[in-house]
Amino acid sequence: MAGIKDAAVRLFASRGYANTSLEDVATAAGFTKGAVYYYFKSKERLLLNVMQDIEGRSIDKTVAAVHSRDGTVLEKMLEFSTLHGRWAAEAPDDLAILMLMSIETAKAKAKNGIRKRVLAFYSKMEELLTEVIEQGKARGELPAGFSTAEAVTRTIAHHDGNMLLWYRSGCDATVGRMLTASARHTLEELFRKSSR
Repeated sequence: MAGIKDAAVRLFASRGYANTSLEDVATAAGFTKGAVYYYFKSKERLLLNVMQDIEGRSIDKTVAAVHSRDGTVLEKMLEFSTLHGRWAAEAPDDLAILMLMSIETAKAKAKNGIRKRVLAFYSKMEELLTEVIEQGKARGELPAGFSTAEAVTRTIAHHDGNMLLWYRSGCDATVGRMLTASARHTLEELFRKSSR
């Protein structure tokens, strides 16, 4: 089953969901199409299973690490940014799938299983960032009037933009380092200015 999912990750990342058939996945994995159906029943179920794995490797791992870290709001936000950058560098195909599915399902109905999985991923990210910022406000690191919603939106927008720029560069390490520095600077500016 792992071989099937590995092949699916490579193909969904390079071709997208719509342009990848279960037969393509079976061939790439060295299985019959029937074997793929046996394990996953449909292409959507295969993708949902892959996306659940991606969620575990990325946002779930990040949430656990940030929760276990003591530190200021800025230190926790930087930890979030660092861990997600590391995930993308280690698993660029995961990142490609998340970006492609975000785009491919943007106008899908709310009942669409793939759209739900994308929204669940981002919901976890928003919940984590909101929690970190609210804790910072409760500890007096940020003023009570600091807009949590605005900071979360800005952080995710910067995060997604950096991920897209890095991927579009061909996953160039030099570009990745520049974007990591940019993310760090943006977070430092946002939270240091607000804590004054």
